[in-house]
Amino acid sequence: MKCKFYAVVLLILAFLSLLGLREKAKTQSTVVSAPVPPQFTDKSLFLSPIKQLKSSPSIDKITGITVPHHLLATDLIAKAFDFASNQKPKQILLFSPDHFDLGTTDVSVSEVGFSTVLGDLTTDLPAVKKLEKLDFVKIQDFFYREHGLGAELPFIKYYFPSAKIIAMTFKESTPKNELDKTIDVLKKILDSNSLIIQSTDFSHYLTALNANIHDDQTIKVLEQNDPSQLFNLNQPDNIDSIASQYVQMRLQQEFFHSKLKIIGHKNSQDYTKDKLDSTTSYIVQAYLQP
Repeated sequence: MKCKFYAVVLLILAFLSLLGLREKAKTQSTVVSAPVPPQFTDKSLFLSPIKQLKSSPSIDKITGITVPHHLLATDLIAKAFDFASNQKPKQILLFSPDHFDLGTTDVSVSEVGFSTVLGDLTTDLPAVKKLEKLDFVKIQDFFYREHGLGAELPFIKYYFPSAKIIAMTFKESTPKNELDKTIDVLKKILDSNSLIIQSTDFSHYLTALNANIHDDQTIKVLEQNDPSQLFNLNQPDNIDSIASQYVQMRLQQEFFHSKLKIIGHKNSQDYTKDKLDSTTSYIVQAYLQP
């Protein structure tokens, strides 16, 4: 009789132990890794241009902006974010070039959030998981090194602190068919309250005179509102990420039905009196919904 009693007790203990292991495994499976550490730790880099800016937010619905990622041009970055600051996006798509070719796939995403010098941002993990189903998209861990993201994240935290982020980088060689498939997925992820932030610089390594010639070519393509024409431009003479601009333009055209407005245009030569043989240009865009 005692043997049967002890056998029952052992079975009960084994059952409870199994439940405990399952609960532990379940808890462990939901643990989110530490956020991506901040790339820039000087608050003044971001707060100073914001405070110096004469605020002039748009009264229109803004569904996207295109901003520089050179912190030389923080005045333009702050201007674009301020222009869109009346929006209350729940979700932000942040596009950047994969500057150092660190991704193992053409398109890279982050499954963890981001720490910035102004506070933390949360990643939209369900959206990232949907993107990751594409065979050319992979979760990567190099985002702490990507200044195309790092330069924008503190501004996002300042202006849109509660928005969830979908951070994406594109290799320069990402083919059009992969971008089209990415757009198809993004159309299912986005909602009317989303905001697209495209981190893109334009003409590279030319004199200011030649950069302006290439910028005129680029602006003409942008204003024609035909995304396919972007592939006639040169990287990096015209733009550093045709991929980001193509995805932005198609989503603005087909999903949001928004119109382009260029709200800023400068060259790195404008920030110094010294004559530069190699410059970078910045074309700041906003997309307004009618």
